[in-house]
Amino acid sequence: MLLLLACQTSDPPPPPDFDEAVHLAFRTFESGTDAELGALVLVMESEIDAELDLAGDVNSRYFLPSPLAAADLEGLEVPDRDPALALTSAVARLSSFPRERHVPLALFEDQTPLEPQCPSHYVRSFEEGEDCWPDCMLRTENDLTKESGIFVADYVLPKLYRPIPLEDGRTATITRTWTRDTVVAREDAARIEQSESFEFFLDRPDGSGALRMMAVWSETIFVDLELEDWVVEGTIRAGTDSIFVRQDEWLAAQP
Repeated sequence: MLLLLACQTSDPPPPPDFDEAVHLAFRTFESGTDAELGALVLVMESEIDAELDLAGDVNSRYFLPSPLAAADLEGLEVPDRDPALALTSAVARLSSFPRERHVPLALFEDQTPLEPQCPSHYVRSFEEGEDCWPDCMLRTENDLTKESGIFVADYVLPKLYRPIPLEDGRTATITRTWTRDTVVAREDAARIEQSESFEFFLDRPDGSGALRMMAVWSETIFVDLELEDWVVEGTIRAGTDSIFVRQDEWLAAQP
């Protein structure tokens, strides 16, 4: 079901360090060293702690990062679109479960219990790393059906996972996704022209659980609707938070 926020909020721009860090982390996901990517994760964690109210609702736990640049997408097979046309969101949330409880979920072939926007079909296959995860790069292909109150869309999405040791002894998990082609929804109700994401999760220093953050850059055109950008951004934000909530609910239900 499409989640629409009832009112417009004042959009907090990300601190310069967060914005630069999330771009660099997306761009250098594979090429960056553990030390380089670990430093970027720590910058993002620090800015989240300093600027956002993690005890509040989703409207107090997000930034609007700047759009990706063409340089951020070099080496990836992506649609021929101007990345500046994408709307953005970066949502943070505290999980009561540590990272070690989250990492096994990456190996589920059936992702439907964990993804509220794909309740009927989300099948994951593995290209690399299934036998050594969570200690190595994990490459997955994801055949899914995204369902909202406006459209239903079928597509295949690559998703990469990488463990990153941090200088303080913790380990972060980072992920990256992107669409290779424009996605046309059933009955031509909408087109997902481009979509990318970057995520990290890591244990809190005090052992109270894990911090999660997902940044999304997405351009969707609705054929029969004209929606204000702030409405679409709010929908992206709520959808991201619903993924975090669903996964915590699933973990809580396990014996």
